[in-house]
Amino acid sequence: MTPRAHAADVMNRGDLAHATLDDEVERVRLEARHRFGGFVLDHVNPGSYFLNHGRQALDKRLFEQAGDLGLLRFSLPAEAGGEGRDKLAWGVVVEELARLSRDPGFAVLLDITVEITELLLSSGSPELIDAYVPDLMAGRRFGVQGAYENRDPYDYRSTARLDGEEWVLNGAKRFLAGARFADLFILFVRDEASNDMLAFAVETDDPGVRAVHMDTMGLHTMGLGQVVLHDVRLPAWRLVWRADALSELNTYARIRRTMSACGVLGALDGVVDACVESLTPRRRGGRPVLDYTNVERTVGEMRMLLQSARAGIHRALDGTRSPGRDPHFDEFATVAKHQAAEAALSVGRLVMGLQGGEAYMSAFPWERFMRDILGLISGQGSQETLLIQLGQRAIVGLEGRRAREEAAERSVARCADAWWALHAVERRGAGAGAGAGAERFADAGRFAEAVREVTAAARLDDDVTAEELGAVAALLDRAHALLTAVRSGQAPDALPPGPEGLFEGRLAELADGAWALVACAVAHETGLLNRLVRPATTKEAAEGLSEDLTIGLLRILTDAALIHGDDTGRHTVEPGLERVLIGGPRAAAFAARLRRTVIAGARLRAGTRGLGRTLVPGCGGEAAVLADALVDSLLGRLEGLPWTLDAPGARIGCAAADGGRTAAQLARHVPSVPVLALEPEQRGVPPVVRPRDPAREREAPDRIQVRAGERAGFAPDDRLALAWLPAGGRTAEGLRRAVADATGALLPGGWLVVPCPLPPKRPLGAAAVRLELAVAGGAVPSEPSADMEETLRTAGLAQVHTPWQDAALGLRLVVGRRP
Repeated sequence: MTPRAHAADVMNRGDLAHATLDDEVERVRLEARHRFGGFVLDHVNPGSYFLNHGRQALDKRLFEQAGDLGLLRFSLPAEAGGEGRDKLAWGVVVEELARLSRDPGFAVLLDITVEITELLLSSGSPELIDAYVPDLMAGRRFGVQGAYENRDPYDYRSTARLDGEEWVLNGAKRFLAGARFADLFILFVRDEASNDMLAFAVETDDPGVRAVHMDTMGLHTMGLGQVVLHDVRLPAWRLVWRADALSELNTYARIRRTMSACGVLGALDGVVDACVESLTPRRRGGRPVLDYTNVERTVGEMRMLLQSARAGIHRALDGTRSPGRDPHFDEFATVAKHQAAEAALSVGRLVMGLQGGEAYMSAFPWERFMRDILGLISGQGSQETLLIQLGQRAIVGLEGRRAREEAAERSVARCADAWWALHAVERRGAGAGAGAGAERFADAGRFAEAVREVTAAARLDDDVTAEELGAVAALLDRAHALLTAVRSGQAPDALPPGPEGLFEGRLAELADGAWALVACAVAHETGLLNRLVRPATTKEAAEGLSEDLTIGLLRILTDAALIHGDDTGRHTVEPGLERVLIGGPRAAAFAARLRRTVIAGARLRAGTRGLGRTLVPGCGGEAAVLADALVDSLLGRLEGLPWTLDAPGARIGCAAADGGRTAAQLARHVPSVPVLALEPEQRGVPPVVRPRDPAREREAPDRIQVRAGERAGFAPDDRLALAWLPAGGRTAEGLRRAVADATGALLPGGWLVVPCPLPPKRPLGAAAVRLELAVAGGAVPSEPSADMEETLRTAGLAQVHTPWQDAALGLRLVVGRRP
């Protein structure tokens, strides 16, 4: 008999031997208690209340005792005499010490002097290391850093100037923890000559250095103070960093935020436990206070705040071990610091509510907790500063990601430009030689001009030799034969010969780019590109392809900067290409552009006009991304459109004529409104009765009405809230008639949306787009945006503008509203 399954058996399928982050943290916490807990309980805690009450700083001898225990060496590099433990372990130690200590400042001060030691070690200066590091590790010296002046780092009032062989420092640093008993300061100042930020090791006994007491609300035992510098003369070896100390400061601040949060977390943990313990003997109305539901709820909220802060801090600590971590800004550390401070403030308010009058009395720990936490919050950036930096980081990160994505797609587009340039060179040579080719088009003059525009933009106006023309034609023959074979599922065992050694100069550069497009199209068609979204070896990436073919494709794509390899032999697509490979509308549009470019090149070579509406820009595979943009970006910007779509009997009219692909996408994205699909009869093509793709039929059943036939077009009684009219592939006169018909079919307040090609700013790219439109049989206006908007205004539409465009896609939407 099969044993009964339990929920835990089904849900918990992990490896029981797997060690989680919590397991690792708990092991370090136990070690910290056993090694250092007694020191805190026996030496740090006694007398802490009266030290705080008398506003006295901690006894500096505590740090020497900590040095004797090995506490100061715990996280320092082994080669310098430390134990070499990582920052996760050190952060847990700081947290545990702060939890055990009745003085939340002790653990913070301990970490400060440790990180000052790390700063000196990172300087690489033997003089500085020999002079200070041994004493700091032993606790015989105590060091702090002074950077901030509540001003921009490049606008510091504290300065340094070189006078002969000595540096002269002037200025002041405020709010330095431990300033009243420190032996050493690492101070960041501005170089008067270069305006660069420098850092110096300054001793308390240096002439002109004075530590000034600073009276504060809390943290009385931390020895907070200011350091004033007046003509302090330092030898050259005291210069910690000779340039760009700001970067080092940012690295220091990055880890200090996490460690500061660890100190807050430990103090927070301690006060929650102490609060619950203090309430245990209390009774109200004959019942224990802890039995009241509102008290249980408040304690639960405190635990929630504590554990959420702990999760963020431990995640930040774990991130310090990541090799790809940003050396200057740690988002997780910034979040953890902010979250810990907010949690501490919230817990403090809850504790004060539970403790009543005792919370306001200095003889109890609750009042001190609130005062000290307020002091810890301001360290390493105020709450507002942290949020501002996070916001700046998010904005810059988003802009950077968008720039990488657009750059990756532009790299493919530049390869397409080169592809068109080779085809134009071949077509121009064929037309000039055999007298055939371009004249096979109905309007040879326009095509010839489009071809010449491409060759001129490609800087190939000079005559190409007959030998080079023959090599171009042969290369294109091999390229198209390869692409045809791959599309038919018959990928060869190896790539045919490419352009290596065939050309020189500009023609060689273009041939390499065109061959990269071929490799990209083959890799996309075979799924190779998609498999490289995650790092993969050559064998893993091949998956059914021959090894020789895979190696050849990887080499070409790497040279084109579309993929990159690492030291382990794995390959990955450039990050910007990920969005066009993971699926969705963007991926469909990318595939459509690749396919259109390849087929259009073949049509140009054959002298055949027309691509079919499914390959026209803004139709077919690109319809999904445009319909998504309509609903996601434009619905609220096209005034009155949502209301008009709700009008009784309102419909959406689609004149894409691409076999129902665009109509199906519009029906998917606007599921509440019927879609009228116009499918004019084309010569040699049977009339379309309804979308024939079963998948599209499932997506939009019975909501797509098809008007087919030779005269299928918009009619005045169509009652359209929205008319969709792609411009690509239409003649100028045909587009004007279609716009006029669509305008007449709109309801008052209805909108006409015209997807249009958006030529890139690159001269060759713009010329290539116009040649592609010529091959497709459409208009090739000189100023597409202005011409299209004027066409809509002439038809009587108002509010005509271009509200959306995407340069990477090469598409834009021009709209107009019927008054």
